[in-house]
Amino acid sequence: MAAISALIAALPFHRRFNPSDLFFAADSFAYTYTLCLTLAALFSQASLAINSVAGPGVDLLLASRNIAPTVMVASADSAAKLRAQTSERVTGTLKKLGHWLQSRTLEAGRMPVDSFFGSQTVALGTTPGKLRLLFVAEKAGIDTLALTGKDLCDLRIFSGSRVVYALTTARVAGAVAQTMMYDYRTDGDKRSHFGLPLGSLEVKLVDKGDVKTTDERAKGEVSTYPTLTRFRLLTCVRLS
Repeated sequence: MAAISALIAALPFHRRFNPSDLFFAADSFAYTYTLCLTLAALFSQASLAINSVAGPGVDLLLASRNIAPTVMVASADSAAKLRAQTSERVTGTLKKLGHWLQSRTLEAGRMPVDSFFGSQTVALGTTPGKLRLLFVAEKAGIDTLALTGKDLCDLRIFSGSRVVYALTTARVAGAVAQTMMYDYRTDGDKRSHFGLPLGSLEVKLVDKGDVKTTDERAKGEVSTYPTLTRFRLLTCVRLS
């Protein structure tokens, strides 16, 4: 319950799940992040779409073609596949210029809208542009893709939605940390940062090797304390 409440509270009040939402889980319920988000959607009285196409590396365009989701959760591998598929369609001078302008809009702190150069939004679901929020989970401790700031920027443009990028692990209900939905910062081709830890979790960063916490930034090996159990993730991340 604490993880479900924390996931709901992490969203701005007027952007939280509501009865008009259609929530689509494109990842397995075996992962606690997907499960807790689904329970949060049910608690908020949102409608739920479930099909057999769920897991890492699925084709999100194919999985959502018969529904019109407003909120979706997917693995980092699936999101990377979507980004690769849609990037191939950005051909020609006008489309490339439109994509560049939309990227600059995001860097300025605003969500881009369709421009004179044409829409970059892909058909995620039967109603393109209806998706408003995309949750993407990177799973620590297993072989999964790590998205870059540029990847997340492209996902916002191509999906037409705001993106929440989370660090998850099987031993933590929900997420360890996740970005804010209004955080449009990009670090180019660098591995994307994760946002603040959820309110249901206490996180401690432990110095390891040359990865150390300084006055300017917090970096290190993540140690967490869910309830009274301590464990350590063998992943170095930046929490900001």
